[in-house]
Amino acid sequence: MMESFNVNYSMKNVPLPTEREYKIQLISKVEQFIKRMRWKALRFLGKLEDSEIETFGFSTTYCPSPVEDLIPFENDLMKMIKDIEFRKVNDSFLNAMSEDIKNINNMNHLLISADKSSNIYKFDKDDYSKHLQNNVTKTYKKSNQNTVNTVNLEAKKIAENLSITNRVEKMLENEAFITVKDHKEGFPHRLSFRLLNPSKSNMGKISKCILDKINSAIISQTKVNQWKNSKSVINWYDNLPEKHNSSFICFDVENFYPSISKQLFDNTISFAKQYINIPDQDLEIILHSRKTFLFYSEEPWVKKTGEEQFDVPMGCYDGAEVCEIVGAYLLNQLSSIIDKRYIGLYRDDGLGVLCNMSGPEMERAKKAITRIFKDNGLSITIETHLKSVDFLDLTLNLTDSSYRPYQKPNSVPLYVHKNSNHPSTIIKHLPKSIEKRISEASSNEQIFKSAIPTYQQSLKLSGYDENLTYTKNNQTSEKTAAKRKRNILWFNPPFSKSVKTNVGKIFLRLLKKHFPPTNKFSKIFNRNNVKISYSCMRNIKSYIDSHNKKILKSEKETFGCNCRTKSDCPLSGECLTPKIVYEACITNNSNNEIKTYIGLTERAFKERFNNHTKDCKHIKYKNSTELAKYIWSLKENGITPRITWRILSKVHGEPRNKCCKLCLMEKYFIISQIDNNNLLNKRSEFITKCRHINKFLLNNVKKKR
Repeated sequence: MMESFNVNYSMKNVPLPTEREYKIQLISKVEQFIKRMRWKALRFLGKLEDSEIETFGFSTTYCPSPVEDLIPFENDLMKMIKDIEFRKVNDSFLNAMSEDIKNINNMNHLLISADKSSNIYKFDKDDYSKHLQNNVTKTYKKSNQNTVNTVNLEAKKIAENLSITNRVEKMLENEAFITVKDHKEGFPHRLSFRLLNPSKSNMGKISKCILDKINSAIISQTKVNQWKNSKSVINWYDNLPEKHNSSFICFDVENFYPSISKQLFDNTISFAKQYINIPDQDLEIILHSRKTFLFYSEEPWVKKTGEEQFDVPMGCYDGAEVCEIVGAYLLNQLSSIIDKRYIGLYRDDGLGVLCNMSGPEMERAKKAITRIFKDNGLSITIETHLKSVDFLDLTLNLTDSSYRPYQKPNSVPLYVHKNSNHPSTIIKHLPKSIEKRISEASSNEQIFKSAIPTYQQSLKLSGYDENLTYTKNNQTSEKTAAKRKRNILWFNPPFSKSVKTNVGKIFLRLLKKHFPPTNKFSKIFNRNNVKISYSCMRNIKSYIDSHNKKILKSEKETFGCNCRTKSDCPLSGECLTPKIVYEACITNNSNNEIKTYIGLTERAFKERFNNHTKDCKHIKYKNSTELAKYIWSLKENGITPRITWRILSKVHGEPRNKCCKLCLMEKYFIISQIDNNNLLNKRSEFITKCRHINKFLLNNVKKKR
């Protein structure tokens, strides 16, 4: 059964992190910044040539080599991480969020978001699984892993032609999920859901860039109305003539994204070629990006309809751009019924005005529009004879030429709380941004005043005392002289109220200390081109997502031990555990601890343990690890060492998006003991390439036999 879950605050609120969570996030940000510094310094020194390769936003997976003059600065940054001080924060709102997180983690229910509102609903695991299965099997059928590998090989070939195979990851295999459409008629007695596919091809990022150029060319030449936001709708509405003699025609394309067929897309491309040249290579990338899979129960699924594998799933990188180019093609056809100036689209929502038409003429126009969409394999719901219409977040009224803010049913605005663990600049500017948005969505001050109580109340519930006032600016901004774009290097440390240390102040002090005007790098590393912008820690929504993943796991993973004699197990019965950070303690004959070594393994620890044993047994492997080097140095001095092992942390998740939790956890423990003379690990291990991400890159995809 489904029931509502209410916390009465926005899911974007950020709770206080643990000390470990904060330090791990800070380590990640410092590591990223140091890598960018090194690349910039190497380029400045002439040791790195500027590449002419278009990377389409994919960053390199290589780690830049150390720059000697930057090492003191890097060491001080690592010391800053180690010396971070924390304080206790006693805030009723933050304490309440902490309690809510504890309650969420103790739940046996899934917490599912609404589709177009801030509402959340509780589902039993079995009920959710049933609804998810029904939505998947309704439009998808099972495929196989060989087909997925074939698509990855095609992506590899495209990436090779663009020389970016070492930057692009293969297809993400994330499980599909559903959201609740609580704004539909019949809710909650008749439940409907939106199926979302987070599995996407990275080729979609390239396709997005290509489609953006095509869309811009089509819109500039055809002058069709492809709206990007509410503001563009208002500009269109303000310029409509004879509003009092007109009526709205409003339509919604049902399941627009997944309903776009190969035939419709081919017709759209033929239409687009009339306005812009589309090279075969670009078209190949766009069509390849349509070869997507939905992953359900760890198996790939493809759409049932169509002979060819073609899909435009919700959430893919270029889905909105595909929707827009198809929309431009449809608007061009609709111009035979309604002048293109009087009709437009925002993704799957369409709006037009019919001027000086009788009732029968409007019905004929309605049928003609429906027929055009049907001929293109699309289904729409359509309404005519409307003097007022709710469109996006606006209510437009032709009777008095006004417009006002609109909220969907069952939706209450929720804002980031004033006491949320957000950077102060976000909290400070939030009321002004709301004030500006509501002012722009109100055609006059009177409408603003009638609409504002709901938003004012929501702001008050979020802890703000500011009164919202009408601040609409109708003046067009004058063109300013073009300014030179400065090449800024950003440092984005995480923000937390529980951190006593002023991270930004220390960072700027170190920048001034290590790069004075006499330093050769002062030209590229100074207060003018190195800036700080605090980032946020995990919000409540991410905690809910983590909870849902935990509940959806069929059963708890257990690993155990396969040692012949359990008493000889190096990890006390857990030697088969994968994805761990471990510690080796080396003691001498008198059982006095000499040194410690911190390592990690993605595979079962037993495999890593066997490699360590081999390194310490055969002299030809003495330089394999710092641990092996030290063990052999002891042996050469006649000392027989004894090694004991223990797990420091178990890590979940894959090394995706250039962020490997396993590597970060290892660096956290190394930095915690970086000044400990007994630690064998070196500082140079802090800035390294993730050793686990290679298996996800396209250049390592191979044809299966």
